[in-house]
Amino acid sequence: MLENNNNNFYEDQNVPPQPQYPPQYVQVPYQQPVYVQPVVIQNPEEYKRKRDLRRIGLAIGLPAISLSVIGFLWYFVYLFITKKFFGMSYNDAVKMLDNPAVQQVLQIVLSCLMFLIPFTIGAKCLKVKISSLIMFDKAKKGTFLPFLFFGIGFCSFSNVATSYASSYISSFLEFLGINAEYSVDFGANPEGIFGFLLSFITTAIVPALVEEFACRGIVLGMLKKYGEGFAIISSSIIFGVMHGNFEQIPFATLVGFILGYIYVKTKSIWVCVAVHCINNAISVIFTYLSGVVSVNTQNLLYLIYLIISMLAAIVGVLLFAKNSEEKYALDKVDEKITEKQKYTWLFTSWAIIVFLCLNAFEAFTYSSFYAKIIQFINGY
Repeated sequence: MLENNNNNFYEDQNVPPQPQYPPQYVQVPYQQPVYVQPVVIQNPEEYKRKRDLRRIGLAIGLPAISLSVIGFLWYFVYLFITKKFFGMSYNDAVKMLDNPAVQQVLQIVLSCLMFLIPFTIGAKCLKVKISSLIMFDKAKKGTFLPFLFFGIGFCSFSNVATSYASSYISSFLEFLGINAEYSVDFGANPEGIFGFLLSFITTAIVPALVEEFACRGIVLGMLKKYGEGFAIISSSIIFGVMHGNFEQIPFATLVGFILGYIYVKTKSIWVCVAVHCINNAISVIFTYLSGVVSVNTQNLLYLIYLIISMLAAIVGVLLFAKNSEEKYALDKVDEKITEKQKYTWLFTSWAIIVFLCLNAFEAFTYSSFYAKIIQFINGY
């Protein structure tokens, strides 16, 4: 049987003891730890929807930006055309532009250029047919009159609500010592029957057609596949901001919301056009009444209109509830992405951001507070 005798090996061989050295330490220089960000693997379906919404944001944002660009450049284009094709001098062209009727005609041309062409090009860039986006058919049975009445009443309510809210905000700012007086010059109106008809076409008919074509037809139409609620809210925000001044943005946003709701429930753009046209027509009528009747009479007539429109809204709701088996709820899309993701991906598109910033700056320039800041900078 073998035994372990290793412990006595050096003793048996008479080997001298080995010297003992202290342990050697090698100093390693300190290195800052490097943080490696974890790689987030995005769901392919989620990535596809994000990319699609960003593309839609580009197709909406660029035409919306063109509204500001055209609004800025049209004066120079007007001067060029009048000189090149009509041989007019600069002074004559400016003098002609002082004519309210000429202003109204130019407004019609600009409205068509600003809304019809850019948004159509945006939809074409996405390879989407206009006929597949915009519902040009008649309203669904039993929906035209109820939603027409409801839309008119809601517009009246929104007008009153935003007016009161604006007055309260102005009073609060004055209490804080901030004079935020706000005024927008919408131009003069031509006189006479011809002037009234021209203003009616310019303010009521043309905007109702071209703005509904662009905002409810194309913008809402491109977004509707991600949910009707998402499409209505997003398109109403874009529609409101398009107006470019704080007097109209809140009102236009509310009206855009209800027009979008009417559009998806009636399946027809013509109800939206009718509501939009009537709302603007009331503004034209009362503008011309200001030169014919007294202020008290105007207030009385407007009060009567408000009462009638509110009653019409109630009648519209009752008619729709009675004659339609549909619910008021909006259709939801079974998506694997959240509502927050939809709004984030759309409104963080660079074109939408530029559009929002441009219109916010434009709206701010109408304020007397902005004028005081400029005056202070120039004085400094």
